[in-house]
Amino acid sequence: MVTLKINRDRKRRYKAVLPVRIVFFFFLGSASLPCLPQNPVIDSLKQRLGQVEGEERIRVLIGLSYNFLRISVDESLEYGRQALDYSERSGNRRGVARALNMIGVGHSSAGDYESALSYHGQALDIFTELHDSVAMGITHNNIGVNFKKQGDYSQAVNHYENAYEIALQLGDRKGIHYALNNLGNVYFDWAKYDRAREYFSLALEISREQGDLSAVAIALNNIGETYNKMQDWDQALSHYRKSLRISRETGARKGILNSLMNIGEIYVHIDKQDTALRYFLDAIGISRELGDQTNYAYASIKAGEFYMNDGNYEKAIGYLLEGLEVAGGLNEPKLEKDVNESLSEYYRARGDFRAALDHYMRFTELKDTLFNRESRQEINELETKYETRKKEDEIRIQQLTIEKQQTRFTIGVIFFALIALTAYLLFNRYQLKQKNYRAELERKNIEIEQRLLRTQMNPHFIFNSLNSINSFIAGNNPDAAREFLTKFARLMRYILENSRKSFVPVEDEVNTLQLNMELERLRFSNKFDFTIHVEEGIDTECTFIPPMLVQPFIENAIIHGVGPKEGQGHISVSLSREDGLMLCAVEDDGIGRKKAMELREKAGKPGHKSLGMQVTKERIDLLTERTGKTVSVQIIDLADDQGRPSGTRIELRIPFEVE
Repeated sequence: MVTLKINRDRKRRYKAVLPVRIVFFFFLGSASLPCLPQNPVIDSLKQRLGQVEGEERIRVLIGLSYNFLRISVDESLEYGRQALDYSERSGNRRGVARALNMIGVGHSSAGDYESALSYHGQALDIFTELHDSVAMGITHNNIGVNFKKQGDYSQAVNHYENAYEIALQLGDRKGIHYALNNLGNVYFDWAKYDRAREYFSLALEISREQGDLSAVAIALNNIGETYNKMQDWDQALSHYRKSLRISRETGARKGILNSLMNIGEIYVHIDKQDTALRYFLDAIGISRELGDQTNYAYASIKAGEFYMNDGNYEKAIGYLLEGLEVAGGLNEPKLEKDVNESLSEYYRARGDFRAALDHYMRFTELKDTLFNRESRQEINELETKYETRKKEDEIRIQQLTIEKQQTRFTIGVIFFALIALTAYLLFNRYQLKQKNYRAELERKNIEIEQRLLRTQMNPHFIFNSLNSINSFIAGNNPDAAREFLTKFARLMRYILENSRKSFVPVEDEVNTLQLNMELERLRFSNKFDFTIHVEEGIDTECTFIPPMLVQPFIENAIIHGVGPKEGQGHISVSLSREDGLMLCAVEDDGIGRKKAMELREKAGKPGHKSLGMQVTKERIDLLTERTGKTVSVQIIDLADDQGRPSGTRIELRIPFEVE
C-alpha cells in the first residue's frame, strides 16, 4: 500500500526523477493546451488530417478527440471512433488501445462510467500484452477515476496504486503527479482532509516543477476543497480563485467550470447568496456546452437550493427536478443522494409531507449505500489485498502455462469461478450476520446503559441527600454540609462517568460503592455500618470490572435486609478472584428474604420487582453473550445455630480484565 510520509528522502526521490518519452495518452481531468471554440490547435490538426496516413494519422485523430473533450463530448467521441476504426483496419494494435482509452475518457466525461470502464479495460489488456508500462499506468489512473465516481473506493485505490508504482519505476513525474492527486481524492472522500492535502500539495509541487499550468490549477482547486471541508473559507476561496485564473489563462473550460462551482459554494457558506447564484448559473451554462452531465446536475441542484431558501419555490422546483432527472441517469449515488435531500426539504417546506418522506427515505438509502461499505477499514487492508492479488495473478499465469489443452483450461476456470462465487456469497452472508449481531449487541448495550443511569440517579435518594445538606446548613453545621456535598458530588461524577464504560478500575468501583453506602447510611439515620474488603494481590488500578453491577444488590441489602431490622445492621462487601472470574460477595445480617417477602405482602406489593435488579439481569445476560464467560448470581439464605434467618449473602461472579 502507498503511504504518504513527506520527508527529505522522499522529496529527493521525486526530484531525482527525469522526464521520459512523450506518449499520446491522456489523463482524466487534465489539459495542457487551450480548448476554446476557436482553437488554433484544433484547426491545425484538422488541416493535417488530410495530409497524413499510418501512425501519424492515428496520432492526429486522437489529438482531435482530446482537444474536443472540453468543447464537445460528442465530437471527441466521434474522432476517437475514427481513430479506432482506422487502427483496426490498418492492424495497429497500439493505435487500437490508444483509441479505446480515449473513447473511455469521453464516456467518463459524459458520466457513462460503465461504458468508460469497458473501454479502459480493453485498452489495458492490449497495453499489458504489448508491455507498454507507461500506457498501463495512465489507464490504471483512468480506471481508478471511474471506480471512485461510482463509490467503489477499494477498486479505485488499487488502480491508483498500480499507476503510482509504474510511474515510480519509470521515473514518470507526470504519472506520479496524477497518482498522488487521485489518492488524495480518495482520502478527501474519506474525510481525512489533512492527509488529502499532503497528497495534493506534493502533486502541486511536481506540476509546478514541470511548468504544467493545467495540473497546477487542478492541484490548487483540490487543496481549496480540503480547506472548504474544514470551513477555512478564506484559504479555500484564495486557492479556488488562483485555480480559476490559471484555467482561464489556459482556456481549460472544464477547470473553469470546477472553479465556478467551488467559488459559488464558498459564497453560500459566507452568506453571499446572490453572488453564489451568479457563479452557479454560469456553471450551468458551461456544463451544458461541454455536455458535462454531472456538473450540470450539481449546479442545477445548487441553484434550486438557492431559490428554495429565497422563497421562490416555483423556480426552485424546476432546477431541483432537472437535477434529479440528470442525476438519475448518471449512476452517481452521491449526487442522487444530495438532490433527494434537497427535494425532501423542499416538499417539507411546501407542506407535502408524503413526498418529503419519500425523498428522505431515498436519501437515507443512498447514504447507507455510500458510507456503510466499511471503506474506512478497507484502507488498512489494502496492502494485504495488493500482495494477495499479485500472488493470485502469478498462480493464474502458472496455471495457464501448464494447462495446454483448451478443454482442461475452460473446466478449471469454471470450477475456480464457482468456488470463488460460493466463497464470496458465504463470506458476505457471514459478514452481514456478524454486522447485524454487533449492531444488536451495541443497541442493547446503549439501552441498558441508559436504563442503568436512570436507576442510579434515584430521585428519592437525590431528594433525601439534598434535604440532608439543607438540614446541615439550617443547623449551622457548614463543615458537615460541605463534607456531605463533596461526597454527593463525587458519587454523581462516578455514576455519570462509569455508566458509559464497559469496564472500570476496581479502585473506581470501590470508591463509588463507598460513597453510595456512606450517603445511604445517613439517609437511614446510621441504621447500619459496612465494610468493603478487596483481596490482597488485586491491583485495584490495573484490574477492571463491569461498573455498578454490585450496587443493586447492596441497595436490596439496605432496603429489604438491614432496613426493617430492629437494632443496628451490618453489610460487608468483598472482592476476590476465583477460577478466572471476580467473586463479588454482598452479605448482610438483616431479616432474611422470607421475612422481607412477608413484609412486602403486608405492604400490598407482593409482585414488586426492582428496576435496578431487572437492568442488572439484562446486563449479566449481555456480558455472558459478549465475553463468552458464564456470569452467575447465587443467593444464600443465612441462618443462626437455631436455624433462624440471620441475613442473606449474594455471590456475583463476573469477568474482569487486567491491564
